[in-house]
Amino acid sequence: MLRWVCARYMTTKTDEFTIRAGAFHGPALLLADSVRKSQTTLQSLQLPTDPEQIVDVSTYLKGMRSITRLAGDEDFFVWAGFVQKVEELGFFGRAIISAETLWDALQIARSALLYYQSDSELVIRVYNKRCHIWYFNPFNERQGIHDVQYTMGLLANVICLSHLRFDPDILIAYPNGSTSHFPPESPIKQVRNSKQGYISFDERLLKSKMTGTDSLGAEVLSRYLNDRSIKVENKPLLKDVVGGLVRASFGVAPWTLVNTSQALQVHERTLQNRLKSEGTSFREIVQAERHIMSKRLLLAGRSIEETSEALGFDHRQSFSEAFSGWEGMSPSIFLKTQEPQSAN
Repeated sequence: MLRWVCARYMTTKTDEFTIRAGAFHGPALLLADSVRKSQTTLQSLQLPTDPEQIVDVSTYLKGMRSITRLAGDEDFFVWAGFVQKVEELGFFGRAIISAETLWDALQIARSALLYYQSDSELVIRVYNKRCHIWYFNPFNERQGIHDVQYTMGLLANVICLSHLRFDPDILIAYPNGSTSHFPPESPIKQVRNSKQGYISFDERLLKSKMTGTDSLGAEVLSRYLNDRSIKVENKPLLKDVVGGLVRASFGVAPWTLVNTSQALQVHERTLQNRLKSEGTSFREIVQAERHIMSKRLLLAGRSIEETSEALGFDHRQSFSEAFSGWEGMSPSIFLKTQEPQSAN
């Protein structure tokens, strides 16, 4: 398996590589000491201020080099990844820190990595009572140094955000690896120099709770991140993002305006005003998404009760009334007028 992954990334073209601009936000904030100054720093380096915006490979590598020069430290991205707030990565980071356990957080990082950074991969294996993680990117050794350093710093950061109830004996390896990149009180015991990114620790830590646990937020955000249709978006409208979050919540739990504002890290009133400027509201988005999904579920063979529950209605009657308002007929009559179909 390991040989196959290495071979795959040796032949991957970087022309199609993309990454979310959130990769620069934590480091820029560390350099600038305030959110306002970090935005100015990003703009001066011609980097996007929206963490969800996509940048291409040349912009990404240029940004890495520019920030490194600004910091005056060739290994800046190692400790930047280790001490930054993971939520600065955007939805990707917020999903990770909201996970229930470290195992869940790592699975979100692995499965949603293609949303955050295309053509990169985390390989996670548990054996000999330790968890082993390898990180692979599509760059050559010279190009990829800062990327590997940053990613390994972030992984170490995530691991340390779990509740450390015992000595996890963390071993980490990356280019220019040195214990000087981490504070003396950190639980990282061994640091090695390596071309590839690698980290291992006691497998018992996988069951540890994350410090920012939010089960609903983690589930909805991870579902959103794994939606293939959003991976190609450069900068979708806010109403499309909100609609995607609402869709991801179906079958999990009711998703509110408060949940959405927390996920987006904007005030509720600001969120409402921005949606209004796009000609809609949170309530209208919920109703539209429920309408579309209700027809899909019914046509896929779900019962009225199952559909009602999946869409977050308290009672079947409430759903039937809402559906009648959308379609001008009850769900049962709607089904009688349709041919059976399969739905994704």
